[in-house]
Amino acid sequence: MLILFVSCQGEETAEISASEDANEPVINANDSVQEVYPTDVKFNEFAQFIAGYEGSPSSSLKSLEESNTWKNYQDNLEVLWKKTNNKLPVIREWADNELNEINQDGGTLFYPFSGADFLHADLFFSGHDHIAMMALEPIGTFPELQNAPDTTVNKYLARLKKSMNAILGLSFFRTIAMADDFKSELDGTLHVLVHFMARTDHEVLFQEQVAILPDGQLTNDLSAISDSTYVGNRFYFKKQGSDKVKTLTYFAANVQDKPYHSRGGLVAKGLETRTDLVAYFKQLNIKTTYLKSASYLMHRPTFSIIRSTILDESEYVLQDDSGIPVGFFDESKWNLTFYGNYSFPISLFAERHQEDLKEIYAKKEKTVKPLPFGIGYQYHVGTSNMMLAEKK
Repeated sequence: MLILFVSCQGEETAEISASEDANEPVINANDSVQEVYPTDVKFNEFAQFIAGYEGSPSSSLKSLEESNTWKNYQDNLEVLWKKTNNKLPVIREWADNELNEINQDGGTLFYPFSGADFLHADLFFSGHDHIAMMALEPIGTFPELQNAPDTTVNKYLARLKKSMNAILGLSFFRTIAMADDFKSELDGTLHVLVHFMARTDHEVLFQEQVAILPDGQLTNDLSAISDSTYVGNRFYFKKQGSDKVKTLTYFAANVQDKPYHSRGGLVAKGLETRTDLVAYFKQLNIKTTYLKSASYLMHRPTFSIIRSTILDESEYVLQDDSGIPVGFFDESKWNLTFYGNYSFPISLFAERHQEDLKEIYAKKEKTVKPLPFGIGYQYHVGTSNMMLAEKK
């Protein structure tokens, strides 16, 4: 590889020979290191296939596209995505206007209680370089569909179509329903995440498993980890037409203070004892936290650690009323902007009503800005709310 050194006057250039090893980093004129990312075409072939897009002639899944099952799946996806595709430009325009400053200069998006919702993470925060997601749903494993029996492929596509129908129709993930869906060939969030990446015009470059070390750092060397180590999935991807490589990391974990006895294994452990998980949050260098359809969990005293972490570590928080109660945002520390409408939560969460938030919205002619789309539990246009908090 050759690197050109340009003099300050721009009058001379000299060729400097770099390492011939393709895995060596490239040293630019400003002495910065260009990162080298792993790639494998099979991941994007898989993403295109489950998104209902025809792959390249050389795709390892090309023969499966000839089946009636996949062609029917492709047709059904177009119907499922039609309403969502009509809504997406409205959300993107709103984000361009309201979140433009937040999306400058990259940074990390923290999205707890996310399920596999890459769609809204990308819609609102396309300028962020890294996404850290966390929820109770399992991480999932990469399937080798080209080697699977036809019956397995058929069941897999049917289950994925069912899940996407629920997700796109409701605008949020139903934890219990997802737990049922993920006890099948569709064994975790990996499949839905990759589906969303392809459907939002991203190329999936690579996927690997990573573990959280005791100090909160990540490693992809799983050879010496213990049974108590959190293992998750890390994706490398980029927007079609862009050279910027981004990452998304997903872990299945319980983020309440104490154990969650309805789940077994590592997912049951709480943050009071999982200092590695708390350390992971702190080393993320969180720029923005996003909270949507979060089951009002941080209204409870048993979620005090994750709530305090978000408030301490984040520069921005974008949420609906199911996130952190507005009373926790000290207005001497935060600038708050409100959007949409709020009166009461849906009946399932009626006990989580915020009277102080209702009073803010009662003065909306002075303090609340429009929200031109529906999102969250109250997903019909005109019934949704969002709040943007910016740390002073």
